Amino acid sequence: MRAKEESLLIALSGGSPQEREAIAHRLLASGKGLSVEFNRRTPKACYGAQRLSQLRSGLGMSAPRKRAVGTVVTHCLSEQEARLVREQGGVVWHLYNKPSSFVVMRNGDPVVADGEDGFAHVRSPLEALSELILAQAG
Repeated sequence: MRAKEESLLIALSGGSPQEREAIAHRLLASGKGLSVEFNRRTPKACYGAQRLSQLRSGLGMSAPRKRAVGTVVTHCLSEQEARLVREQGGVVWHLYNKPSSFVVMRNGDPVVADGEDGFAHVRSPLEALSELILAQAG
């Protein structure tokens, strides 16, 4: 479990770019500790090393400091990005309607949908965020 002083880090995987962006904007507007969006649609998912380099830079990993703010990685398109997010104490959320072909769903990764799908294992973005905040505080 992460230390309480660490900020939230959430990466969105699967679905369409528009769906991920809508969820990211809803999370940022929630006022629940997320204030930065890392939003890179390019390069494509098959360029995992390039995407990883951009994400490292975007998260400020070149400087030896902790993230001061909560961050949403809107387009987690490669397994390399997902691995980095997890290594940094973050979580990867998978959009229900269309799983990613590149990012592996791990045991415990939340499944979210931007709507009412009626399945017990699928969370709304704000419900998943509340569960994450409660888990972090506990």
